[in-house]
Amino acid sequence: MRGILGTSSLVLAGVVTAAASIGGVFDTSSPEPASPAAAAAVSSSSTTTEAPAAQAAMVPTVGLVPAAPRPERQLRTAKPAPAPTLPDTTALLAGAAPRSVPVPVVVGPLGIPEIVLNAYRSAELAMAGAQPGCGLQWNLLAGIGKIESGHAGGGQTDAAGTTVTPILGPTLNGHLAGNEIITDTDRGALDGDPVHDRAVGPMQFIPSTWVRYASDGNGDGVADPNNVFDATLSAARYLCAGGLNLNDPSQLTRAVLRYNNSSTYMANVLSWSAAYRTGGTPAPAVPVAPAPPERSPDTEAVAEAAPTPGPSPTEPTTTPAAPPAEQPGATVPAPMPLPTVPGLPQLPCLVFCPPPAPAPTPGPAA
Repeated sequence: MRGILGTSSLVLAGVVTAAASIGGVFDTSSPEPASPAAAAAVSSSSTTTEAPAAQAAMVPTVGLVPAAPRPERQLRTAKPAPAPTLPDTTALLAGAAPRSVPVPVVVGPLGIPEIVLNAYRSAELAMAGAQPGCGLQWNLLAGIGKIESGHAGGGQTDAAGTTVTPILGPTLNGHLAGNEIITDTDRGALDGDPVHDRAVGPMQFIPSTWVRYASDGNGDGVADPNNVFDATLSAARYLCAGGLNLNDPSQLTRAVLRYNNSSTYMANVLSWSAAYRTGGTPAPAVPVAPAPPERSPDTEAVAEAAPTPGPSPTEPTTTPAAPPAEQPGATVPAPMPLPTVPGLPQLPCLVFCPPPAPAPTPGPAA
């Protein structure tokens, strides 16, 4: 009997140990005491049927917990950048143009600002299509522009070619030497003088002449004497007026004198024109006394030094100068003897030769 109880105790201890090893919970509270026969029956049945059931009851249930549904993924796009706002051009004052900012001056290899050179070449192309028989070249316009305004004051224009400040010539009231008296013809609209006229713009047009030859050279719909493109094309039309052929030197001279009736002005313009055509550097010219100018179209030109060909140098004369007269009583040192080369005759004396020996005086006849 004691052996049966000892065996039951060992089995019960093993069950408790197994339950503890698998994480189960085992109730260790002691049941009601039973009779020895019942204990033996329980211990025998526990070893056969109840032990696996008790172990399975103490094993915790393991399962998957259902996951909570995730919200759907929302795709977003970047917001587009706002469109740039353009300035309101309707807010500009009446008559004002959005081109009053000067541009950097770019000077070309000939000393002509780039925008002014473009104006000269543009006028040449325009006249080649409108009046091909005129033969106008850009370098003639450059020569006039150099004398009249120094190529628009050294290219002081805005991006459209309009001078930053107006270029005005002297008042034509006869106070300056060579100036005519030209009373006002535009009521001061172009030159700002309601009494007398003044030459206007980089090509120095008198208002009355500008009215006849005004041209729109840059295609903005306005003919402005202060714009290098407009003024240059107008000057080209004026030079070609009357069917002149500027390839003829006499007609070229006539056209320049029409612009300003001064021989000095004509010489300077043609000299600068030739220098620009050949790419040379002009040299100062000998001033020529100008005839009283009879101004017909444009401005009082301030003659600037220009490359006028000077007189051709004369060849030096080869006539030797006469030797100085020998002073009486003056002693002339005897010249050193000429070197002699053995085997050659004595060299003749050419310079500073000793006087020849006097001929022997014949003695008295015996």
